[in-house]
Amino acid sequence: MKIVKKDFVSDKLQMVWTMLFMVYMGFATSVIIDNQFEHLNEYINPLIDFLLVFYAPLLGFLFSRRSFRYLNEDSYTRMLYFYRSIPVPASAIFVSRIMYSLIAFVINGIVLFGVIYAIGNHIRAAMDFPSYIAFILTWIGIGFLITGPYIYWEHMCSGKRYFGNSLLVMALTSGTAVMLSLLGYSIFWFVVRASMKWGLLSPVMWGSLIIGLAAMLLMSKLTYIRQQTRDLS
Repeated sequence: MKIVKKDFVSDKLQMVWTMLFMVYMGFATSVIIDNQFEHLNEYINPLIDFLLVFYAPLLGFLFSRRSFRYLNEDSYTRMLYFYRSIPVPASAIFVSRIMYSLIAFVINGIVLFGVIYAIGNHIRAAMDFPSYIAFILTWIGIGFLITGPYIYWEHMCSGKRYFGNSLLVMALTSGTAVMLSLLGYSIFWFVVRASMKWGLLSPVMWGSLIIGLAAMLLMSKLTYIRQQTRDLS
């Protein structure tokens, strides 16, 4: 908790930048998603799958100085070097990272999907609030799943390699989502149908959360084990 508190106190503007970005993306995305709900039974826009899969891991980040400067300053490696130089258990670093991600998912999820729901008249007409909550939580579970590799790269790679890996995973996940949508297998439509049918009892929602969180925790455990032998010089 002290590490998490330090991260928030040392960069107070990160919440401002994060909120502004999520509000902006909420406004931009709400137009596309609301139009999709207006024509839900006519066609599925593959751009929605691309956007939602692209946003999913971003929900686990706050836009801090560290996240902005990792490429030119290798800020994640410098952070690890700092914590190794003081008596802080390595396990505390990873627990704080998971807590930080969970806080980010809550804040970003509320802002982004809240803006989309507030603006989307057709969304509100098609989905009641419990169904929409199930829709949100399903995408957060997908975000958990994709966040695992990012945690690994933060602690095991240089800033430049982290950047390259991030671009690769974004291209693969978003490209796969678009390809499936073009072939008639829309992740968005699958999640919407499950959320509208079962609400908060949706097996897709619970499966997404359980699998995503388990994957993130397992990846963090692997990172914890391997990071202890990483040379930070």
